[in-house]
Amino acid sequence: MKHRLAVKNEGIFIFSDYKKPSSKILYSLLIVFFLIVSIISIFPPLWLFLSSFKSPDLVLSDHFKLLPDSMDFTMILSVWRQFSFGKYYLNSFLLVAGALVASILFNGLLAYSTSVVKPKGYKVIDMMVISTLMIPAMINISPLYMSIISVFNTLSSWFGTNVWNLPYFSYLPLWLVYGANAYYYVLFKVYFSSLPKSLFEAARVDGANHWQMFTKLLLPMSMPIVMVVAIFTMNAAWSDFLLPSLMTQINQNERPIMVKLYTMYADQMAQVTLQEKLMTIMFSVIPPIVLFALFQKKISSSVSTSGLKE
Repeated sequence: MKHRLAVKNEGIFIFSDYKKPSSKILYSLLIVFFLIVSIISIFPPLWLFLSSFKSPDLVLSDHFKLLPDSMDFTMILSVWRQFSFGKYYLNSFLLVAGALVASILFNGLLAYSTSVVKPKGYKVIDMMVISTLMIPAMINISPLYMSIISVFNTLSSWFGTNVWNLPYFSYLPLWLVYGANAYYYVLFKVYFSSLPKSLFEAARVDGANHWQMFTKLLLPMSMPIVMVVAIFTMNAAWSDFLLPSLMTQINQNERPIMVKLYTMYADQMAQVTLQEKLMTIMFSVIPPIVLFALFQKKISSSVSTSGLKE
């Protein structure tokens, strides 16, 4: 620990600060605070995991007990197979993958247009997009759903077949919804605006077109904000319930995991036990935790543009 502090020359505290008694006290308080926050953050998923192995009486008991009497890990595989969670995991991963591509591509391209290209009238477009942040998301659900139904009915009449029956075609509007998110657009725009304009001018002189500048120059330089938007998108797409439940109500085999959990619990004939409910909830929260653990370092990383000037 002493060796690490001796070479620490960046951050809020550097090595010379630790020689002051006040800094040592403040540093100790920060360590205690972050330790408490970490325990509070870790406790809910830990409790969920351990409780899934407890009997219903022990879970609902007035006397709190963290550890179960026994842990039968074969129950995990049994519940997974019983409710065919592999299929619904695949559905959710397809939903997240499409949402991720649409979110980064469409929002990023629009932000590139208004922050770098700046065509005529870009301020009007920027104002219109940002103004949608003032509209509550729930208000958009009804007109959005009716618009999707109208478009799908039109496509069905054009192609002479019911497009709802095409495999995973109902995911298309869900992907486009994530590709038209004003909040993600603002994140991209603010970050793109902070990059040196000389880089784009140099790329333009070398003959790069707008698509090449976006894919080969801008995106590699913007990995921190891309990772932030990616994590937000993955978490939102994975945990979304309302719109996916509306879009996949015809083909039940295409339901993502969150919709499956609701229908499984709402079905009175399913007779799902408390242990099985907790176990299935545990299945649903594992991927977001794993994704964040894998990509959290990317969020804090910074783009190496130091020393570049206009």
